[in-house]
Amino acid sequence: MRSPLRSCSCALLAATLAVRPAGVRAAGDQETADDPRALHPGAAHALGRVLTAGRGPIGLTLLSSGGYGYTESVLGMGDAHHRIVGALALDGRPRPWLDLGLRFDGRYDAHVAPGRATDTGMVGDPRVYVRVDGQWGGGLRLGARGGLWLPGRNAPSVDLGALSPELAGMASYAPLSLPVAVTANLGYRLDRSARSAPDAAMLSAGDRLALEVSAFDQVLVGLAATVGRGPLQGFLEANADLLVGSGAPSAASSPIFVGGGARMAVARNLCLEAELEMSPSRRPASSPAAPLAPIPPRFGAWLGLAYAFGAPSPTASPPRPRRVPPTAPAPTPPPAAGVPAAGAVTLRGEASASDGGKLVDLRVEITSGGLGHEVAVDDGGRFSFDGQAGEEVIVTVEAADHLPARATTALRADAANTIEIKLERRARQGQIRGFVRSWRGAAVAADVVVEREAPGTDGAAEAKALRAPSGRFQVDVVPGRYRVQIGAPGHEIQRRNVDVEENGVTVLNVDLRRRP
Repeated sequence: MRSPLRSCSCALLAATLAVRPAGVRAAGDQETADDPRALHPGAAHALGRVLTAGRGPIGLTLLSSGGYGYTESVLGMGDAHHRIVGALALDGRPRPWLDLGLRFDGRYDAHVAPGRATDTGMVGDPRVYVRVDGQWGGGLRLGARGGLWLPGRNAPSVDLGALSPELAGMASYAPLSLPVAVTANLGYRLDRSARSAPDAAMLSAGDRLALEVSAFDQVLVGLAATVGRGPLQGFLEANADLLVGSGAPSAASSPIFVGGGARMAVARNLCLEAELEMSPSRRPASSPAAPLAPIPPRFGAWLGLAYAFGAPSPTASPPRPRRVPPTAPAPTPPPAAGVPAAGAVTLRGEASASDGGKLVDLRVEITSGGLGHEVAVDDGGRFSFDGQAGEEVIVTVEAADHLPARATTALRADAANTIEIKLERRARQGQIRGFVRSWRGAAVAADVVVEREAPGTDGAAEAKALRAPSGRFQVDVVPGRYRVQIGAPGHEIQRRNVDVEENGVTVLNVDLRRRP
């Protein structure tokens, strides 16, 4: 029997090319930079049959998916058909506009009929893809993908005479002011897969059903919509492989799929996906004398995973000084009774927060003679270090939510060796971003004033005024609650209250009403 990786391939094909993890709560690739887990609009997906156009991040992504499909009785013998599918793919982008994919699909079919032995079989198919993508202002993205399907009779195998090339174009549109995107696909597959089963008339009815090869070419069409550009994204899609050629079944009997699912980024480089789909297609003739035509499962459920190698760290905090394990000082012979050790001195220090707050996860490292020594610190931030007179030491102090501090001092035998280090609190950051438009949806040049409701102690400006000449604005602020005033000539002023979380982006889109 032919290989059951085709369904899986489709899933991974979409995974390799369904390019569109998103950004925060507004459209456009720039939106993704503010949320470490935001789905990038051009990243590869593990699930989804409709291909989304758009440039993607340079790098390599591992895609895997698996699922179950059920087909009702189509052979007129009270039969039922069960399918387990799986796919594994590598998707690489050497350039943002260029994408290369290699995928292997596999499936296992079991056909059950009353009074008959269960018929089972396995199929495996490799597929390769090349695609290019471009994007323009206003949220429009276009792309094209060429693919080659290498069907075989068994799992795994390749029949060179059955090589089936395809070419598809993609167009996606994501309005800048809304967290949605719509996509359309149109393509053509020169299907030669039926050549991998020249003896199809001799096969059992169940094996013919499991082959899922075609004696007809296909026109590939698809529509999809996605909602959300943060770590969570939902999608709906419908696509059809319309069989064409002399004697081809009707369009309604071609493989048609309608599905929906969700993607969730659990880390900067890891995305989990799930999808449910069904096929409303009529069933083409499946008698031994009928030409081969694919009969997809009536219902299917999928799970997928996308892992991006070498994804950047979610945060861009300053590099930490190298941690050196504490080392015990070399033992020295004890001085004679009543005689102090020559040149031995003690440095005593204290680390504290400049704002008087308590330091958490405090760590002190002292570098002496090129060697680092991590020293013990008590609850009050006090520490000590035994050294030699004339020695120069470097003291490095770190604590959670504070900027690291470093000081250098020379140890002296004729004075008290003390040092005090103050740590500055790391500035907390957030952002308010938005789009100002008229009630008719046109961008409006506006003046925006952002004012903090409760004054803070972090020294941040309490009010900021900015101009949004094209309707779009963004301003970096410290976390807190803010009053935002938006006005434009000839329009009524609007005032809004918003909350900004630490390392978060609050999106404020405003429709201004014209003055009477």
